[in-house]
Amino acid sequence: MDDFKGIKAKPHNIILEGREKLHITGITDVDSFNDNTVIVGTQMGELVIKGEDLSISSLDVDNGDVMIKGMVYSMVYESKAASKTEKGFFKSLFK
Repeated sequence: MDDFKGIKAKPHNIILEGREKLHITGITDVDSFNDNTVIVGTQMGELVIKGEDLSISSLDVDNGDVMIKGMVYSMVYESKAASKTEKGFFKSLFK
């Protein structure tokens, strides 16, 4: 898998162990986090993790790895293309 600069990128994988330990590879950055929500940028788009008592137990942005502990309720990719479409839709609706 190549990134936009032609550099070999680490594959993007998600491993969830018992809903309480989440290991993600292929991240590009951590956008935000608190006890209930962690948002990470990945090679496949922005990933929103929701849960309870979430904490980042390890982070290695150079290698693209993050370990999150806590009770995981959901993981959803936010599509950049979809968010642009939604903004355009609502913008035209409220003109």
